[in-house]
Amino acid sequence: MASVPIFRKEIPYSFSDRDLLDDRSFVAGVWQEKADGSNTFSVEDPSDQKILAYVVDSSLDDYKSAIEVAHEAFGTYKKLTPKARSQLLRKWSQQVLESRDDLAALCTLELGKTFKESLAAVSYAASCLNWFANLAEEGCGGETIPNSNGRGKTVILTIRQPVGVVCAITPWNSPYSGVIKKIAPALAVGCTVVHKPAPETPLCAIALAKTFERAGFSPGVYNMLTTSSERAAEIGDLFSSHPLVRHVTFTGSTGVGKFLAERCGANLKKVTMELGGNAPFLVFADADLDQAVESLLACKFTSAGQVCIYANRILLETSIHDQFVSKLLKAIKDNIRLGSPWAETTTLGPLYSAKGAEKIQRLLKDAVGKGAKLVTSDVYEYGSSYYPPSVLIDVKPDMQITREEIFGPLISISTFDTEDEGIMFANNVKSGLAGYVFTENVSRLFRVSEYLEVGMVGARTGSISAIEMPFGGIKDSGLGREGSRHALEEYTELKAITLAL
Repeated sequence: MASVPIFRKEIPYSFSDRDLLDDRSFVAGVWQEKADGSNTFSVEDPSDQKILAYVVDSSLDDYKSAIEVAHEAFGTYKKLTPKARSQLLRKWSQQVLESRDDLAALCTLELGKTFKESLAAVSYAASCLNWFANLAEEGCGGETIPNSNGRGKTVILTIRQPVGVVCAITPWNSPYSGVIKKIAPALAVGCTVVHKPAPETPLCAIALAKTFERAGFSPGVYNMLTTSSERAAEIGDLFSSHPLVRHVTFTGSTGVGKFLAERCGANLKKVTMELGGNAPFLVFADADLDQAVESLLACKFTSAGQVCIYANRILLETSIHDQFVSKLLKAIKDNIRLGSPWAETTTLGPLYSAKGAEKIQRLLKDAVGKGAKLVTSDVYEYGSSYYPPSVLIDVKPDMQITREEIFGPLISISTFDTEDEGIMFANNVKSGLAGYVFTENVSRLFRVSEYLEVGMVGARTGSISAIEMPFGGIKDSGLGREGSRHALEEYTELKAITLAL
């Protein structure tokens, strides 16, 4: 039974399944009792910035024990047939769907995502589990290679085998699918997992672990430990140095990702790094402007703009600047409603915290101080986690807003005169996660898509999230891919067997 009461404030939702609510970590198939009642950290509701709950702050020793548990479980779990692992993943997906409303409510409570968006996020997470269940049943496969030195008497066979214990560090802005895209492919190929969820959304992680437990996996296959931000550095150091850990997968800032990758490299561990973005959104004069504006709204205001692949730098061909901005301002006025994430009419809820809003305000003030113009009338109220939809024009390359990820509902607009100049502006950053291009010229569409220095391109669309797509970036935006069939390769090792005929 879950520890009660969980919540320290009144909430506008009644949970149908209170067993999803807990404040403990999940290791070896057991919900761990807190050794010390003071060993907890607080979780805030971004809509009012009040304390929502307290959860256990797992220690370094807790993580060491979890890694040992996962290593022991790996010896048995890796021997399951692909079909057996597939069936378990399908059962997990079904458990997620059966708890859809309650899981969505936790997402809205911790993240501030509108309840409608949270419902969609849970459904997407369940579909991700089913996708990897399908891949698990197919298996990783291998190949047969003729041996040119064997004189017809030997043949080379290859097989893929699970790497072992995977340690996952997941982000707050995607507390369900962001977890599933790391955990599911690892489980699909036979790895076991130790998971450190974001300290901003631990209740989502706990509830997701509850649904995992109900799916019937063996103890120790998946272990989830909630941890405060103060312990993040030592946990990351443990993951990247522990001899039993074979793969570290991380989503977060480029700085932390580089630290983890360096440490893992020194210890010859595999890594998957999904790091920061600074996506260009190029609109050429021949583009369908209504389509581009509609795509930009979806690509900037969903989840309050707090998605790493969302448009960060809007680059317009100079001749369409005024027309595009006019259409954009009207679309914002007609479609974007800032308010409580629980209200049905709300399309833009709060940011995850006031810290996020203060960062946006800092970037805006720097840009305005250097000549940019704010063309929307709503003003941010300092200290609030709600940031109004805002549009900046006349943004120049020397402004901080062109070099930093905004991560919020502020649209930054610059102009270019030629295709080459637009591409140059788009690529003149260290990151390379996603990019977008709008033009009705098919040749240009393919040409610019190819020249953009990013891992993913939205060509005439602002919606590129799909579990079937290889998700990942280049340059400072990371290493490896999540989603698609390629995700399975991240969690396996390729073995060659030379067979005498």
